[in-house]
Amino acid sequence: MGNKVAGFLMGVLLCLGSVIYSADSVTAAEKTSADFSDLKDLDDATKAKFDELISAGIFDGVGEGTFGLKDEMNRAQFAKVAALIFNLKVDKDLKTSSFSDVNADDPANGYAVPFIEAVKAAGITDGVADGVYDPAGKVTKEQLATFLIRGLGKDADARATPGVDDHTVSEWAKGYVAKALELKLMSNGADGKFGGQSHATRDLLVLGAYEAQQQYTEAKRQEEEQKKKEEEEKKKEEELKKQEEEKKQQQTVPSSPSGPQPDSSSPPVIQPPVQSTVATPTASPSGGEVTSGTQVTLTSATATAAVYYTLDGSEPTTSSTLYVGPITITNNTTIKAIAVKSGLKNSSVASFVYTVTVSSKSSLDLINEAAASGDWTGIDESTFADAGITGVTSENVYGIQGILQDYDYPSSALPKTLNEIQTIVTETININAINNYFAYGTGNEPDKQTFENAGLKGVTDQNLAGIISYLQSKYLGAGGGSGGGAGDIGGGFPGGGFPGGDPGDIGGGFPGGGSSGPLYSGSSKQDIQAAIDEYLDSL
Repeated sequence: MGNKVAGFLMGVLLCLGSVIYSADSVTAAEKTSADFSDLKDLDDATKAKFDELISAGIFDGVGEGTFGLKDEMNRAQFAKVAALIFNLKVDKDLKTSSFSDVNADDPANGYAVPFIEAVKAAGITDGVADGVYDPAGKVTKEQLATFLIRGLGKDADARATPGVDDHTVSEWAKGYVAKALELKLMSNGADGKFGGQSHATRDLLVLGAYEAQQQYTEAKRQEEEQKKKEEEEKKKEEELKKQEEEKKQQQTVPSSPSGPQPDSSSPPVIQPPVQSTVATPTASPSGGEVTSGTQVTLTSATATAAVYYTLDGSEPTTSSTLYVGPITITNNTTIKAIAVKSGLKNSSVASFVYTVTVSSKSSLDLINEAAASGDWTGIDESTFADAGITGVTSENVYGIQGILQDYDYPSSALPKTLNEIQTIVTETININAINNYFAYGTGNEPDKQTFENAGLKGVTDQNLAGIISYLQSKYLGAGGGSGGGAGDIGGGFPGGGFPGGDPGDIGGGFPGGGSSGPLYSGSSKQDIQAAIDEYLDSL
């Protein structure tokens, strides 16, 4: 991250495609929110934030008298914003991307190659699919929240956060959105919902960047104060050691020449100073009976002390596992831990014993209960396997959980039989495969069996080629235009909820292409079936 406010905010200006007027026009530094018609109705507190950035020359409008408050940003633009906001290492001479759809020769987004590689290297985003970034795709609100939280170095905090209870937010993003709301980087809409899959606009980036900069500055100040305090404590400890050594040396010198003389052949014995001991680690919860999936946190009261732990009953040392985040308990476990800090004695060993209680409920009951409540704690791919449900992996489990949870929306999920859940899982996996093939070009071309497994009707050996050609014209995304973007973080299923396209958008070049709307990487079974029916009706 940059050390100066100007460095932090200048990144935002360079990445939003704002219009910079000629030298004879009013400079950005002379403007205020009053110069833009779409900013005049903002409240005073928000105007003050915009005025600060506008008067500093950080932001200008997208046209004369227009700031572009609700203009949307694409993923290439945001990559540059993120790289400059968080002062990432950027190789400006880089011309080759690790993503197949990012090309330096692209007249619209080629400039972003080094910035896209920088945000990937920093772990802010890995793209929308394996080897696919989708630079022209729009950034959703939940993705913006995730990027800001990751840029502030709070990814682990977000993962440990229970997450928002909001059906408009994808399962994978709920912890990030909860953290963004907690830090006041973003806010809910007037209806109390976040609207996670809606596109992020310019005003959200300006305000989010402003709040993130304020918090970064405060965190930096606290970090510097803590560092100064530790240096002062270390200096005091060294001074105390020096005084103790001098005192012990003085005690070895005879008080009077007439008194007993020490043996000149034996040097005086100097006792080493007594070292302070690091506080013994504590755990939360501290032990006892827990449910599978319980997360245990380890801490030491000694500031900046490192904690090392073992799970196999052996004594921990500095060669053991370094504690960096919550430990998930899935079976009977004994955690042994020590705390270590340079210049101090290692803490004593702490031991915490956990016994996992076994539920009398079947795996199918647990899955149905989680779908109804929205609490999937302890429910993973192994739970589905235990229930006899196939096809659920660590990569797609979160997306499948989201589908089951929202299947009966707006009602809570109703209990389902094993066969019903297996059908939903199989259809979901095949719908996702169809979406990925047409939106990103990944995987194999779907055949008649793939469409049948996805629960789609009307596909025969005779019309398969025509339907595939028609669907290719309907999809937007990598290789087909500006769509995509959902599922950037979640892994498994784009956005976790398969939102459909906008019904008013322009379709493909086939007869009736505009009636059902375009398809995206997250199109639902109903969206795809409507496009297939549309093609069959046009024959």
